[in-house]
Amino acid sequence: MSTHSTAPARVSARLLAAVFLPFAAGYYCSFLFRNVNAIVFPELTAQFGLSPATLGLLTSAYFITFAGAQLPLGMLMDRYGPRRVNAGMLLVAAAGTLVFSQASGLPGLLLGRAMIGLGVAVCLMSSMMAFVIWFPRERTATLFGCMLLVGACGALSATKPLELLLRLTDWRTLFVGFSAMAMAASLLIFTIVPEKSAGKPAQALHGQIAVIAGIFRSRGFWSIACAAALVQGVAIGLLGLWAGPWLRDVAGLDRAALASNLLAAAAAFGVGGVLCGALSDRLAMHGVSPVRTYFVGCVACSAALLPIVLGWRSGAVVFWVLFMGFSSFGSLSYPLLATRFAADITGRVVTALNLVTFAIAFAVQFGVGAIINVWPVVDGRYATDGYRVAFALCWGLQVLSVGWLWYAERTTMYRDYRGAA
Repeated sequence: MSTHSTAPARVSARLLAAVFLPFAAGYYCSFLFRNVNAIVFPELTAQFGLSPATLGLLTSAYFITFAGAQLPLGMLMDRYGPRRVNAGMLLVAAAGTLVFSQASGLPGLLLGRAMIGLGVAVCLMSSMMAFVIWFPRERTATLFGCMLLVGACGALSATKPLELLLRLTDWRTLFVGFSAMAMAASLLIFTIVPEKSAGKPAQALHGQIAVIAGIFRSRGFWSIACAAALVQGVAIGLLGLWAGPWLRDVAGLDRAALASNLLAAAAAFGVGGVLCGALSDRLAMHGVSPVRTYFVGCVACSAALLPIVLGWRSGAVVFWVLFMGFSSFGSLSYPLLATRFAADITGRVVTALNLVTFAIAFAVQFGVGAIINVWPVVDGRYATDGYRVAFALCWGLQVLSVGWLWYAERTTMYRDYRGAA
C-alpha cells in the first residue's frame, strides 16, 4: 500500500486576515463571557445572596438561550451567510452585557446573562461555516483547532487576568468594557469579512425544517453527537462555573491560586484544540480514520475526569489540565459531521450539534448546582460530597456516550481511511 503523497492545500495569509481573524474576535468574546462567572462568583453570591442552585441557574442561563437559538440561527446562516448573522447577534451580546452590568437583582442578572448567551450563540458555528465556504476542506480541522485556541485565550482572560483586574475595579465596570468589546467584534466581522454566494437559492422555511428533521433522524449524526455533547458539554459546563468553586472548596485554594489553576486549565483547552485538529489531519494522511482519533481522545477525557470526581486534592491542577486538554478532542465532531452532510446545509448540521452540546452544558451547570444545594453551606463553602455526587453523574453519562460512540462507529474506526476517502 503506497503512502499518501499529496501535500495539504495552502491557506493564504490574506484570506486568514479577512476571514479567520474577524470571526476569531467574536469567538474570543464568546469564551470570555462564558467563563467570567467562575471568577466573579464570590461578588455575585455576596451582593445578591445567591444559593448554589441559584448561582447555577444564573450562569447556565447563558447556555439555555445559546442552545435554543442554534437551529433558527443555523437556518439564518444558510440563508443569509455567517457574516451578517454573526455581526448582528454580537450586538445582542453587547446589549446583554450592559443589562448585566446594571442589574439590581436576580431578574436583571438572568436577563442579561440570557441575552449574552443568545448574542454569542453563533460565533463558533459561523466560523465553521465560513471555513467550509472559503478554505479547502482538508484544512478545516486544523482551522477549527486554531479557532478553539482563540476561544481558550478568551477563557484564559477570564481567569488570572480577570482576577487581577478585579483588584483595580469592580465587576460592573468590567461588564461595561465587555459590551464595547462585543460591539468592536461585530464591526470587524461586518466590515472586513467578504461575501460569497452559497451557489443555491434559499430554501423555503418548511424545506429548511425538513432538513433539520432529517439531520436529527440520522444515525450518523447521533453516533458522533452523543459523545461530543457529553465530552464538551461537561467540560465547558464545569470550566465555566464549577471548576472555580471546586478548587476553592475541595482543593482548598484561595481566589488568586484558583485563578492561576483555571488559567492553566483554559490554556490546556486551547493547546489541545490546536493539537487535536492538526493531529487528526496528519493521522488521516497516514490512513488513520478521524473517527478513531476522535474516539481515543474522548476516552482519554473521561479517564482524566475520574480523579476530579474522586476529589483528589494533590495535583488538582494536573487533573484539570489533562481533563480540559483531552476534552478538546470533542471538537473533532464538527468537521466530522460537516463532511457527512452536503455543504449547503453545514450551518444547520453544526448548529444541531451545538444545540445538543449546549443543552448538556446547561444541564451540567444547573444540575450540579441543584445537587450541591442538597448539602448545607458552611462558612460560605459547599460540601465536598455534593461535588462528588454531581461530578460522578456527569462522568457516568460521559462514559456511556463514549461507549455508544465505539459501538456505533466501530466499523468506520477500523476501516482504512485512505480507501474510504
